[in-house]
Amino acid sequence: MAWMYNGSEITPNQSFLNTDGYQVGKGWAKLSSDGKAALGITWQDDPSPSVDLATLKTDGIATIKNTARRLQETYDWYIIRKYELGTDVPAAVTTYRAAVKTACDSIIADINACTTVDQYNALNIDDAENLDDWPDLPSV
Repeated sequence: MAWMYNGSEITPNQSFLNTDGYQVGKGWAKLSSDGKAALGITWQDDPSPSVDLATLKTDGIATIKNTARRLQETYDWYIIRKYELGTDVPAAVTTYRAAVKTACDSIIADINACTTVDQYNALNIDDAENLDDWPDLPSV
């Protein structure tokens, strides 16, 4: 929501130049509705966001992949240790990492199956780390 003049947002308590090049003083916000209208100042509500399902899907998939990466990175040191020192990775870690990959693929399939924005929103991808789809952390 914002005050607008000639297609540009204006800020209360700040002056601005009108289309004739004259400065409108910073007190314009104290004018009555009629006074503002006479100057061409209007109130504009935030537009309803135009939501593109394809963009939502692309962003959602990136979010899910990033979440999967963060969930696994805590246990990356086990993998590094295996390749550097030959120490076996605990089975619980291997199982967990595989389950994260499976969950990631499943959530991405759910995203790709959406045909409407409402279906996508129902997945709650904005709260990706708290989705019930992720496996429980391993006890190592």
